[in-house]
Amino acid sequence: MTRTGEKRSMPNWLIGFVLIIVLAIASFVAFTKNVPWGGGTEFAIVFEDAQNVRPNSPVRIAGVEVGKVKSIEPLATADVQATAQTAEGDDVSSEATQAATMVTVEVNDDALPLKQDATFRMRPRLFLEGNYFVDISPGSPSAPPVEAGHTFSLTQSSSSVQLDRIFTDSLQKDAREDLQTLLDEFGTALIDGGGAESFRKLYKVSPGAYKNTAIVAEATLGNRPHDLSGLIFNLEKVVDGLGSNEQALQDTVSNFRTVTGSFAAEDAALEQAIVELPQFLEVSFPALNNLNAALPPLRAFAREALPGVESTPATLDSATPLFAQLADLSTKAELRGLVADLIPTVPRLALLSRRTEPFLEEARLLASCFNEVIIPWANDEIDGGPDYPHPAYGSVFEETGYGLVGLGGESRSQDANGQYIRIEGGGGLNTVAVENPAGETSAGVTQFPIEGAMPPINSSLKTPFRPEKPCENQEPPNLSSLVGPGPEQSTVSPGTVPTEGPLGAMFADSQSLFDTLTAASEAAEAGDAKAAKQLAKQAAEIQQDYDEDYGN
Repeated sequence: MTRTGEKRSMPNWLIGFVLIIVLAIASFVAFTKNVPWGGGTEFAIVFEDAQNVRPNSPVRIAGVEVGKVKSIEPLATADVQATAQTAEGDDVSSEATQAATMVTVEVNDDALPLKQDATFRMRPRLFLEGNYFVDISPGSPSAPPVEAGHTFSLTQSSSSVQLDRIFTDSLQKDAREDLQTLLDEFGTALIDGGGAESFRKLYKVSPGAYKNTAIVAEATLGNRPHDLSGLIFNLEKVVDGLGSNEQALQDTVSNFRTVTGSFAAEDAALEQAIVELPQFLEVSFPALNNLNAALPPLRAFAREALPGVESTPATLDSATPLFAQLADLSTKAELRGLVADLIPTVPRLALLSRRTEPFLEEARLLASCFNEVIIPWANDEIDGGPDYPHPAYGSVFEETGYGLVGLGGESRSQDANGQYIRIEGGGGLNTVAVENPAGETSAGVTQFPIEGAMPPINSSLKTPFRPEKPCENQEPPNLSSLVGPGPEQSTVSPGTVPTEGPLGAMFADSQSLFDTLTAASEAAEAGDAKAAKQLAKQAAEIQQDYDEDYGN
């Protein structure tokens, strides 16, 4: 049924042609994992062994694919030495180098930067063996970034242990000959010693061997109780399973003979494999431990998923009508209407996708700033040293809350430095002289001497701020400080009239003002208005000079 006013649609052959082209492009990108119009930044890494890595092998950071391998080139000893000198900046002797392989990788721009202390590892994509990929650790945030085309030295790369190397480097000819000699000499000793007499001598000299045998026997008990009993119990099940099928057991024995014969044919490689076995175990134990740690959650998930699996048939029966409705919605007429509705929406979604990327980058920078700078600073405490009498009552964010609670009165607003505003009524016998930034000296009196200031008045050292660096790379503020010396001050005894220093000058000016005001009052009481007026004018001048010298 044709909708009213609907324009004539494209021919079916044209829609099919466009669909074939889109599918071809998508298949090329999916199988090659290479966008022809894309590109990245190339770096060179020197590996001791490239192993099975190939061009177009993936390059990953924390399991996320961020690039690919471009090329692999062998390096001679001289080339490795020159590369080490270029990367490290020091002379490297030819004896300390060996032939290696240079792997050139292409890293996407969104995975940059790589730092100078970045490390690289060859890791298998499958368990133990299989295709390999390059695993990158980008380096520490404080290290400087490297430019495109930088070559990372051999000391910053490592390769995984392969099974073929384990068996190749073990069981050499000399080890086989030593084993043959041991068996031959042991048989000769038994024969020449008269059989039982040889065993008696062996028993006599074997206490030293029993000690090591006891250690091995104790190790077979396991690390936890019932390890050995569990092994025997499970081994019994295995033996019963093997005995229940005689033909399978015969095939197992035949295959085992074939395997042991293969090992015997490659005894030199087996000897070398045993030599490499400790390194292999060192590498495999962390993987096995992680696998063992993942099994309990997997078992719990399996138990939780069992009811859902059991209810799957009923769910499918209930979903059948839904699938029928979805089939109706997938008809040509419905899909054309949906496409017509999506045409104005898809460009907006593409625009939203382009605008989301810078927003997420800004959000990442903000989160990193909080994690690296703001939160460590908020959890820090003010440290005034052992001589400071006002210890901190909490971290910065706690002190901030205390300060907000104390805003009800100026004398209650305080932090680890003490009260924000301190009011002292009256005066005292301690004279304080403070020089302001303009170079003028102001004097005053306090009831007690001022012990000092924290931080010191002349101290302005702050944590370096680098505007050209992002917030995540800035250093948190340093809240440690020392108690500085107090201002210039002097104290007089009670009842003593000061005659020297700032307090003596202030007292003399105050006495002059007091005497002038007294004389003006006496002249006014005597009816001499002219003299009283003149004395009052003189007192005003003294008052003005006093205010200019000592402040209001």
